[in-house]
Amino acid sequence: MHLVRYHVAVSLDGFIAPPDGGAEWLEPYGNVAMGFIGPWMKQIGGVIVGRATYDRALDMGGWMYGKTPTLVLTSRPVEHGPQTVHIHAGDPAEGLAKLRARMAAQDLDTDIWLYGGGVTAGLLLKHNLIDMIELAVVPVVLGRGRPLFADLETRQTFEHAASQPIGMGVIVNSYRRILPAISRRKAMRD
Repeated sequence: MHLVRYHVAVSLDGFIAPPDGGAEWLEPYGNVAMGFIGPWMKQIGGVIVGRATYDRALDMGGWMYGKTPTLVLTSRPVEHGPQTVHIHAGDPAEGLAKLRARMAAQDLDTDIWLYGGGVTAGLLLKHNLIDMIELAVVPVVLGRGRPLFADLETRQTFEHAASQPIGMGVIVNSYRRILPAISRRKAMRD
């Protein structure tokens, strides 16, 4: 089914980055993160990013996900990008359907990583398109920054699926979207 999984590092006060979007606050936890993320990435066959995250990745030396089918949600045109990157403006459900079709055409029986950021996560949550939220809670208080979900005007409930300490006080908490009873019965039949 290619679940959409929002896996992200988050501070104790709920920010995914300081106001400038930098990641230096995570540097002391790099080895811990790599020990977890390496095996986790084997479950991922597609990536969704927002425009700011995509531009930041390009500024850091190029697109880092090589041949992985990628969906960039943006309202601004992109002049050029890797062949595996599909730019989409408009309904995020349509973009996600195209990404899933590309993954199926490549026989990828894996999930989709919602890589970032908070604006894109808020948009996908608003449209009920996030299946799992996986928070790597880092024992740092940033005070201000970019929220986990931006521009959010909806309420959704998730259930706790797992918690896993990975070292240096970092705990990955996983939450599953709770489906309405009718959808749950349909999912069980499929």
